[in-house]
Amino acid sequence: IPKVEVTKYNTSAVSRSIEIYGRTEPERSLKLSAEVEGRVESILVDEGQLVKKGQVIVELAMEDHLEQLAYAKALVRQREIEFEGAKSLSDKGLQGESLLAQARAALVAAQASVKFNEILVQKSSVRAPFAGVLDMRQIEVGSFVRKEDVLFKLVDLDPLIVAANVTEVHIDDLKRDTRVDVELVNGNSVPGRIRYIASVSAVGTNTFPIEIEIDNPDQKMKAGVSTELHLQFNDEQAIKVTPALLSLDAKGNLGVKTVVDNTVVFNPIDMIKADKDGVWLGGFNGETDVITLGQGFVRPG
Repeated sequence: IPKVEVTKYNTSAVSRSIEIYGRTEPERSLKLSAEVEGRVESILVDEGQLVKKGQVIVELAMEDHLEQLAYAKALVRQREIEFEGAKSLSDKGLQGESLLAQARAALVAAQASVKFNEILVQKSSVRAPFAGVLDMRQIEVGSFVRKEDVLFKLVDLDPLIVAANVTEVHIDDLKRDTRVDVELVNGNSVPGRIRYIASVSAVGTNTFPIEIEIDNPDQKMKAGVSTELHLQFNDEQAIKVTPALLSLDAKGNLGVKTVVDNTVVFNPIDMIKADKDGVWLGGFNGETDVITLGQGFVRPG
């Protein structure tokens, strides 16, 4: 005689979740270039080292920049004296306006020369425009670099960004405050925050790009690493059953069979999340009688 057994299950509040895969990316990256040409005199930071904003990374040889700056400043003083003299004579009517204008132009040209040489001196020290990690060193001490030659690649890894794609089925459930747990390849799990949800899906896949940011203050977590994202939605009432209890109806739909008023009822599956020891199924309230033995011997009704 076939045996059919029923077990009572009580619902619990469970967060609906989905798992998607993503890849870590830097918050921003920059090819650090020379703004003036010159010979590399010293490299103050090693490749792979964390640097602060404004920290000097490379020193280019000054050559005669300091001497040229001193000369330009001395020339400004001379032009100031000449301009004051020309202005005094002009005020007394002893000199024409054209000579005064020439003296003023000479003074402005000298001041521009000072500014130019100050920039050369300043740009000879290459500084980090933001905090980050130096990567892809392209120079050695003694190298001659020209303007716009790449010296290093600077990457900002705080926050670290995880890029992923969400299907059109789940995109409407996703909000900025949706809880996100990011599981790294080493097994560690860290919390994340959704900072971007695309409004238009990608052509061909109909998936929506999203970006998750995770705190990385010491910038030790790396970019270009695979991750698994666990997106947690609102709590729902669900029961936890073993996958062995799932069965198919006449149309091939997957579900579980329950008993209501001594009658068999087929419940299409609504899987909220899956654990290692079972799956959580939604659509139930309170106490539920689930057929746990002999599901194949009974039919709905």
